[in-house]
Amino acid sequence: KLRPVRIFGDLIDIKGSVSHYLNQTFYNLTAIALHDWKTYGEMRNLAREKYGLELPEVYLPGATLEQGLDVLEITRNIHLFVSRYSYDIYNQVFVERCAATDSKHLNTINIRHISNSIRTHGTGIMNTTVNLVYQFLSRKFFIFSLFLYDDYIKSRLITDIRFFREQRESLQNMWPLKTHEKFNKDIRKLGTNAQNQSYLDQFRVLVTEIGNAMGYV
Repeated sequence: KLRPVRIFGDLIDIKGSVSHYLNQTFYNLTAIALHDWKTYGEMRNLAREKYGLELPEVYLPGATLEQGLDVLEITRNIHLFVSRYSYDIYNQVFVERCAATDSKHLNTINIRHISNSIRTHGTGIMNTTVNLVYQFLSRKFFIFSLFLYDDYIKSRLITDIRFFREQRESLQNMWPLKTHEKFNKDIRKLGTNAQNQSYLDQFRVLVTEIGNAMGYV
């Protein structure tokens, strides 16, 4: 409770200087380590009770406020997003694939990032996102149907289905691994792309991208 004193014509407020120093210190330390906010809060209360220093609260959030990737940016490049990220349905998070970047860190997209973007742009982006992803999915499902209705693929699937139905009891309702391996080898004979992917491998990628797009919406 020391009052300001005058020394050689200068008015020195010791209490104000100490309060300013503690405020600045508590703020900087809390900003560096948010998890220590409770410790500095107790120090602030101690300074108020023992020395009568009125120190304001440090109003810093207890969690990060980074926005991450923007929803509109993802939607505009949805074809790149679904090919570079994998969807974890249990934790509701997208994780960047290692092969999609040379960085030592992987980006993630979760519900927090989506909600931050909605707060930034407004709820109107939800309709835009749904429409653009719907158009993307319609193109992907068209390719999906082309693969299934291909004459060779369709005839081969019908043959395998007939075999399974006839041998269901002897197979104990389990699909034999040898039949699956033979199917993969036969599909690979039809040709591969520049990445040495067969039509079946490309179909798996297509299904994954459809699932990622639906999970994003």
